[in-house]
Amino acid sequence: MPKIIAVAMQKGGVGKTTTAVNVAAALAEMGRRVLAVDFDPQGNLTQHVGFDPDRISPTIYDALKAEVDGGRGDLRGAIYETNEGFHLVPSQPELSLIEVALINTLSRERVLAGLLGDVSADYDYVLIDCNPSLGLLVINALTAADSVLIPIQTEYLAARGALMILSTIETIRRKRLNPNLRVEGILLTMADTRAALTRDVQTAVEQQYGDGIHIYNAVIRRSVRFAESAAAGRSILAHDPRGPGANAYRAVAKEIDKGKN
Repeated sequence: MPKIIAVAMQKGGVGKTTTAVNVAAALAEMGRRVLAVDFDPQGNLTQHVGFDPDRISPTIYDALKAEVDGGRGDLRGAIYETNEGFHLVPSQPELSLIEVALINTLSRERVLAGLLGDVSADYDYVLIDCNPSLGLLVINALTAADSVLIPIQTEYLAARGALMILSTIETIRRKRLNPNLRVEGILLTMADTRAALTRDVQTAVEQQYGDGIHIYNAVIRRSVRFAESAAAGRSILAHDPRGPGANAYRAVAKEIDKGKN
């Protein structure tokens, strides 16, 4: 059975796209069949793997628009091969228009789930890179997902922000949109392991969430290598394969895969 994981956090700049790309690459390196879905109108995931969101077509937008217009959307034509062993459903800026259109769509929270249902059986993992909000696009992703991976930047306000996404997950369960949705884990990102604040935030996260939520052993350190890899249109595993960032994401992927099995 495929496992669908939403990478979500309503705060921007915490490493959602970096995590989605590099976990996808690490799982693919392990021989898993992986589909990465860019569900953010900014198209950062699309750019990160070497595609231009302004030029590529069709994308997730086309499949969603077909559904919103009363037709039947098809993701198969919007699946592209990357250079790193996993497949991509890209995004484009017009995806932001879909959020408004979804308001008047029948079963508006389940549109993405229906689209993924047609293709997910071809994969071991589907990773959905969510936009930094709690709007209808994110609700669609959480309704479609089996679990949610929450990246938390090791800063005080970012750690507090986890409460909002956890509250949204609980609402999704309570409203019966996805009663079995669970938290895959919390991943600490952009850490400066020399800073006292990083250690304080790490301790606070473990104390607040550690009893009921998995916290990954790996901590993603702040590094210029991640910016370099994004600019080069490839994962950190391809850009700096023996570096600490690549090894950290390999460790996260192994934890995810162990949990699936």
